[in-house]
Amino acid sequence: MPTSLRRGLSFCTLGDRIVFLDLPADRYFGLSQQAEDVFRRALAGHPISRTERDILVKARIIVPGNAPLSLAPCVAEIPHHSVFDQTPCPSRRRDVAVLAWHLLRARASLRLRGLPATAATLVRRKYAATQDGDGDAETTRHTLAVVARAQEACARMFGSHDLCLPYAIAAAHRLHAAGIPADVVIAVGMPPFRAHAWVQWRNVLVNERLEIAAHYTPIAVL
Repeated sequence: MPTSLRRGLSFCTLGDRIVFLDLPADRYFGLSQQAEDVFRRALAGHPISRTERDILVKARIIVPGNAPLSLAPCVAEIPHHSVFDQTPCPSRRRDVAVLAWHLLRARASLRLRGLPATAATLVRRKYAATQDGDGDAETTRHTLAVVARAQEACARMFGSHDLCLPYAIAAAHRLHAAGIPADVVIAVGMPPFRAHAWVQWRNVLVNERLEIAAHYTPIAVL
């Protein structure tokens, strides 16, 4: 766990640039060339001077102090499967209605409470689901399929353009309620710069396809 990054900050390497996500501020950003050069040396484990360290502090990347830097990019398990590519299961109206309700709540929460508060609630519910322990593998696979098919039905009703994050949050809440501590993965790609989000259970994509996710690099896991 990187202890030197400012709280709420995560990052990934995207091509020849380092991209940061400031979750409390709900923004992505990069560094000046000078600051990025210093950060890359620190990330590689090379010693940096006090002056160079101050550059990262002023850029609000690391916390002030003299302790050795501990920096690590976002790490997400590499997906090997997608539920979308499995044999479809019937989509029941009740399942679609439940996911639609979670979707509307997710959109309202992002609009009224913002991403930081919405993410905090998501993490708390995932933690609660983790305490329930692993359920039966067959039941888990069935629940993942139910959520995936319900999202396909919701997308036909509500569309999907610019809704990847609300869908991811909705699907995650649905899985957490079933005792499955799935992750919401926030990822970025370029050029041009773009952000995406999906739900992942271990190495299984729940609501995205492998060929789409492959174009993005995870920057945060909630």
